[in-house]
Amino acid sequence: MLTGPENLTEYVQGGCKITCLVTGEKWQQNSYIVTHVSSGNTIVVDPGDNSDLIIRQIQDVGGKVTHILLTHPHHDHVGAAAAVSEHFNVACELHKHDVRLLMHAPMYALRFANRRIAAVARVQPFEELFTGAEEPVVQSIHTPGHTKGSVSYLFAGFMFTGDTLLYKLVGRTDLPGSSAEELSGSIAKLLNKLGDEITIFPGHGKPWSIGGARAWWRDSGEEPPAHNIFINELS
Repeated sequence: MLTGPENLTEYVQGGCKITCLVTGEKWQQNSYIVTHVSSGNTIVVDPGDNSDLIIRQIQDVGGKVTHILLTHPHHDHVGAAAAVSEHFNVACELHKHDVRLLMHAPMYALRFANRRIAAVARVQPFEELFTGAEEPVVQSIHTPGHTKGSVSYLFAGFMFTGDTLLYKLVGRTDLPGSSAEELSGSIAKLLNKLGDEITIFPGHGKPWSIGGARAWWRDSGEEPPAHNIFINELS
């Protein structure tokens, strides 16, 4: 782990540099920049807020943005998506079941958070797998529960889980389109499928491992604590 400014932390794993920017003063959401070290090609995951900061960080490392991946389209995770997409002329990719929710994100942001965010103009469903000589392998794993189209993005040795699985917390299931039963099944799928050594980079809070999550999940009982800090808002 490499340290930086208070709202920036960097990691190096699987041939990539992962930059975590904590964005949005209220939501403390993790926006990620994944730079393939050998090529400089860059993938942005969940650009939640502070678009100028995200764009400047990408420019500072000289990365070329090839993909913008959304784990789910709640406003705290997509507030900067339109600006980043427009600046780099790259579409935002997410699961087809969440495209409608993304289109409604500006309305929800205004209604529940008194926050104005721009609508994303360029959207496309994520392909299940993409790879190339100059890009890392990325696989999407459909993990519904927090939203119908929530996905976790698996790279080589690390993954991004959005609000499906956070550090000793799970995503909220009291929101439109959410399901506690589906969320439980999605988390169990991740923990049963992946090796202990995989690093989890969540949508909020600090990273941990599949091994640590598996032990916590086993001991947490039938009602693990949810990420309900902002109980009156879509998070």
